[in-house]
Amino acid sequence: MPDLFPCSITITHGGTPCEGASVSLLQKEGGSIGWDIGARTNSKGVAQIATGTDFKGAPAGEYSVVVTKMELEPSKIVYPPPEDPVAHEKWYNEMKSEKRAWYSSVKAEFTNAKTTPHSITVTKKGTTATFDVGEPVNEVVKF
Repeated sequence: MPDLFPCSITITHGGTPCEGASVSLLQKEGGSIGWDIGARTNSKGVAQIATGTDFKGAPAGEYSVVVTKMELEPSKIVYPPPEDPVAHEKWYNEMKSEKRAWYSSVKAEFTNAKTTPHSITVTKKGTTATFDVGEPVNEVVKF
């Protein structure tokens, strides 16, 4: 495990806190740590970065900042009353086969290490930064 240093990143959507976004730090060319580095934003848009999900902080170095926030299209299938087991089985089978789209509220340019304009240098003193990912969008994500 590399030495880790405090790192806090705030993400905003057009100046408003972006809650529930995934923030990932991807090492710039030439480096390979072998650990996932990132966190999810809280209600204030703040992500307290961790390495390997359990270890607070990030190794010193230069990173691209990638931000994603996806939501699944709501189901059109109505949940049945709990006391109707036949309806529950029908509901369950319909849910398994229902096709729903995923939507991103973050513009595609911010979701890829090659296209994001955001980068950060984590130092031994600790690092704090704020990045804006523009106004929320509603783009279908293709897998």
